[in-house]
Amino acid sequence: MLGLVTDETTRKIAPGVCLTFDDLNVANWVAAQPVFRAAGARATFCVSGLHMATPDQIVGLHSLQAEGHEIGFHSRTHPKLAPYLACHGLDYWLEHEIDRGVAEHRAAGFPATSFAAPFHATTAETRAATAKRFEVTRARAPLRGAAELEARIYTRLGPDRAVDNIGFADMQHRGFQGWKWQETILDSIASVGDIGIFTGHDLRQKKSGPGYYSTHRQLRLLLQAVSQRGLQFYTLTGLARVLGGEAD
Repeated sequence: MLGLVTDETTRKIAPGVCLTFDDLNVANWVAAQPVFRAAGARATFCVSGLHMATPDQIVGLHSLQAEGHEIGFHSRTHPKLAPYLACHGLDYWLEHEIDRGVAEHRAAGFPATSFAAPFHATTAETRAATAKRFEVTRARAPLRGAAELEARIYTRLGPDRAVDNIGFADMQHRGFQGWKWQETILDSIASVGDIGIFTGHDLRQKKSGPGYYSTHRQLRLLLQAVSQRGLQFYTLTGLARVLGGEAD
């Protein structure tokens, strides 16, 4: 692991998790606030499609922000990166998917200081570009095995201010590998003593068929497991400011 060193002293990072939820599931995110509030938890809601949001959704996002959650940026229209770049090129992507969307977020009162890459897809060129625009970029998808487990527990931002997910906050996601693996991840974060990022989407009152989501019961279980291990809750931008700097 890379150590974070500041002015002749080593700064100890409080270990924790960063929970992120993508897209524009605003009504369900707001409905889950009592669960977050009971656990003293904060999350980052990574929004795409803000230009299509209803007035009620904008109000809901502001209510989330007022409770200490972060409204992150998740691109303007959520395109698949490789075909988009092949068709339009990097400059067009930056103008239409990043800069235009960021301007809309900031005009609506959301700082857009963190970026969650749609479909977890990035390139060296897109990461270099987003590093100039955001304090942190959330990149690769969660792990499916233990090979890189400790490398996904961060004490410092990666190159181009990028960090990768370690686990799912969607416990109904087809890629979720069960609660035993979730506990292994959390135990590893507590043991290493740094920060891991989890990715999710929707939050629903109860199970309602397929999709990428957690129920309120599953979310409550996750938040309790985090707290029981003495881990803190970070937003994406909060994580970036705690970790600081860039890896060599």
